Amino acid sequence: MDAARPPTARSLGDSPEEAFRRLFRDLACICGFDGTLHWVSPNWTEVLGHLPSDPLSRRYLTYIHPEDREATLTAIRGAASSLRLLDHLENRVVTPDGSYRWLQWSHEVDHEAETIYAVARDITERKHTELRLAASEARYRLLADHSTDAITVSSSEGAFTYVSPSGREIFGWEPEQLIGKDIYTFIHADDVEGLRASLSAMLSDPGVVTLVARFRRADDSYRWLESTGQQILDPDTGELTAVIGNTRDITERQRVQADLLRQAVTDPLTGVANRILLMDRIRGALLRLDRAPGLVAVVMLDLDRFKGVNDTLGHDAGDAVLIEAARRLQSVCRVSDSVARLGGDEFVVLAEGLSTVEDVDGLARRLGGVLREPFHVDRAGDGRAHSRVVTASIGIAMTGWHAHRPEDLMRGADLALYRAKSGGRDRHELFDADLEASALLRSGTEHMLRRALADQHVLLRFQPVVRITDQKIMGTEALVRIIDGSGAEVLPGEFLYVAEHTGLIRELDAWVMRRALSYQSGFAKIDPTLSISVKVSTRNLGDQWFAEHLTTSLADSGVPASAVMLEMTERVLMQTTQSALAGLRRLRKLGVRVGVDDFGTGYASLAWLREFPLDFLKIDRDFVQQASTGGASVAILQAIVDLARALSLTVITEGIENPHQLAVVQEVGCDYGQGRLFSQPLSAGDYELLLSSRQGHRPVVARDAPQPPSPRSRLSESNRRPIHYE
Repeated sequence: MDAARPPTARSLGDSPEEAFRRLFRDLACICGFDGTLHWVSPNWTEVLGHLPSDPLSRRYLTYIHPEDREATLTAIRGAASSLRLLDHLENRVVTPDGSYRWLQWSHEVDHEAETIYAVARDITERKHTELRLAASEARYRLLADHSTDAITVSSSEGAFTYVSPSGREIFGWEPEQLIGKDIYTFIHADDVEGLRASLSAMLSDPGVVTLVARFRRADDSYRWLESTGQQILDPDTGELTAVIGNTRDITERQRVQADLLRQAVTDPLTGVANRILLMDRIRGALLRLDRAPGLVAVVMLDLDRFKGVNDTLGHDAGDAVLIEAARRLQSVCRVSDSVARLGGDEFVVLAEGLSTVEDVDGLARRLGGVLREPFHVDRAGDGRAHSRVVTASIGIAMTGWHAHRPEDLMRGADLALYRAKSGGRDRHELFDADLEASALLRSGTEHMLRRALADQHVLLRFQPVVRITDQKIMGTEALVRIIDGSGAEVLPGEFLYVAEHTGLIRELDAWVMRRALSYQSGFAKIDPTLSISVKVSTRNLGDQWFAEHLTTSLADSGVPASAVMLEMTERVLMQTTQSALAGLRRLRKLGVRVGVDDFGTGYASLAWLREFPLDFLKIDRDFVQQASTGGASVAILQAIVDLARALSLTVITEGIENPHQLAVVQEVGCDYGQGRLFSQPLSAGDYELLLSSRQGHRPVVARDAPQPPSPRSRLSESNRRPIHYE
């Protein structure tokens, strides 16, 4: 075992002092009071690169970095005079390659021998780290001092301990005014709770946390600030010691976001709520019924005579009326009520916390009354104020009839509004059980119509139009039908209103036009002089797409535009719009003929006819039936025909059912007619048979007219000519 023991200093023959010197791990040296080195430890070679004999008898200062010599000399002198200045001295010592190593010293002194015994530790790596940290801190402070964002350090208690110079602009205080102050003393009262919650979350999440709050400035104004905070934890205890924050002013950004949000939920013209915000508020009102029982009412208003303002005074005046109408509605509502504009001239008032139906009725009366007061607006160009009265039709729906959703209340109010309009306008109606039943019927009709369109259960019937003088067939009117689930035909009166109010009318009109022209190309092979009439919805009349669709359909079918007659309802005359007039002009420019169907049912002024680019006039069947009794009714019928003649309009009479009625319309001078006297509506195949049988132009009499097939056979006949979507 002794042979295996490594040799020690004494086993090599060294004295105890020599063995001690050889065992130094730190650098050691002995020097005189004059700084001359008498001995250095062997590891000077390992650490500094000097052989132990090199520095002997040389002044210690010759090895010291020039910048450190003064401090080193002072420390040696202090050691000679019993001062401990040499202890913890740090200086740089040169190596043979010219580089320097950092040393930290401690010492003992023998005054009798005027000798200093010193020990040094190599701290080069530590000093380099400290210098890098110092440089990094300097750069950080430079960035902090010149950053446009405010850099802050806060204590764990929330007090500022450092605020960069840019904090002057961000916080509105001098940085030194904030030092030591609690951050919460500057936060808006409404934001304190949220800020505390965010800071508490920071304790459980070591990541960066973003804080947003309003900060009080020295002038007592508030600015929105956004700060990203990073926590600093004690490495030993893990406790929060500080929070470093980077703060910027986001007041302008918050303003822009608030403006965008406001624009998203308000009407840009009047400033009241839009549909999105209204539906949200209705939803909230229904939820509050659980805590505060009462009535929630949706009051829908439509301005009755608003169109006349746009037409006579211009759209700027119309906008002024809408703005004033919104203001008036708000003036008679409670603070808890909401006024919204759905678009156009339609407004909605949401009222909650009502007790009785009488409260709702009173609100409707106030709303209607404030709108009856004249509106004074300017017309562009004349500089004069014009007075206009704009009344409102009002529909009301309220909780208590199984309305559990905002959509139910809106739908009920809309149906009640429609009844108010139909009842004469300038009145209000309440949604009730009858309207609910109508709504269910309408819903069933919509479902039936959608299924018919999807399953191609739509077909056309054709009723001939004859010349009154000789009863020659001159053309036909295409009449649309749909097939219900039982296979029976459903007439337009049962589904056209639903089609118009659900948007399905566009698809339906497009199909009818394309299909009618496809059939007409076949009819023309029997008689090229024949024409075909097709009804056009008021909604589609003013749309550019319809003119484009008609152009394409004419080209695809090869039917000349002159053979097509488009019929619009008299309602177009009563609700003339610039888009409708433009639509009429577009259609006539294509070469088709345009006329009014069922004239006399809408009570339109006859003088209005001259304002429209029309070609023909269809007199409603009621006039024919009344005229057949004689008296004043014949005179009225004659007046309509004479006016049409004066306006160069062709006159077609509907509903001729017997020879006496035929004689009357012939006497007053009607040009063409149609009715069951000549033929009932026919399938395409039966109409072709009728045309073929009349090649000799014999008068069409009722007894010769083929009877329409049963609904089941109709469906079978339609299958012989498959119906396709176009």
